Amino acid sequence: MVMALKEETRAMMRALSTRIEELEGELTMCRVAVGRGVLGVTLNCKINVPKPKKFNWVRFAREVDNFLWEMEQYFRAVSINDDNAKVNTAARYFTDFALL
Repeated sequence: MVMALKEETRAMMRALSTRIEELEGELTMCRVAVGRGVLGVTLNCKINVPKPKKFNWVRFAREVDNFLWEMEQYFRAVSINDDNAKVNTAARYFTDFALL
């Protein structure tokens, strides 16, 4: 009975040793990912970002500034960095005379 327990303990030790090696490999990959700044990409986080308000032709500089600021905040939140993508996205929020 003692021999059976001893062999069972050795088998468990081998399994735990293998698992520890696997976890150390995963930890190394996580450290590399954090070092490269890609942790947010690998986690696949979904954030509910409110859509900007539609922009109608307004002759007040304050309203234009507010719209541009809101769009910049939206671009940061949804990670839009390309200028062409920003222009195309902002154009979707124009209405009436602003769209023309």
